Order: sequence, then structure tokens, then C-alpha cells
Amino acid sequence: MKQIIISVAGTDGTREYKDVQLLPGTKPRDVLAQLNLNGFQLNKAEGGAFGFNDDLYQAVADDQKIFATKSDVEAGLLVRA
Repeated sequence: MKQIIISVAGTDGTREYKDVQLLPGTKPRDVLAQLNLNGFQLNKAEGGAFGFNDDLYQAVADDQKIFATKSDVEAGLLVRA
């Protein structure tokens, strides 16, 4: 079993850090569902996102910090003519 820390962005400070225990075969979608983080994705510390079906247990080290960010972020400025 591994333990990781998930830093949650975009929750206005209500859920900043979560300690999560992983079993072999745990997928990012399992963790997001367990933490009720619908509309979020897990991101690697070095950049890039984990796929929802990736084997998170194999991809992270014990006590590693990863990030949960909203997956429906919109960028840009709406300009009306």
C-alpha cells in the first residue's frame, strides 16, 4: 500500500490537501470518485495529466504529492460585438 498527498486546486480553500492510500491497480478515476472530485483530473508534479485508466499505484512513489485540478477550465476572454 502507498500513501500519497493530493493538492486540490480550485476549491476556494475548502479541500486543499487530501491524504490517500493506494492499493495496487488503483486508477485516478477511483481516487477522484472516492474524494467526490467530479470534474477534476489528477496531474503529475512534473507536468501532464494522468489518464483516467492509468495505474496510479505504479505511476507514483510513496508519499508523493500530486495535484487535482478542474478539468473543465475555460481560458480566454469572451468578446461580444
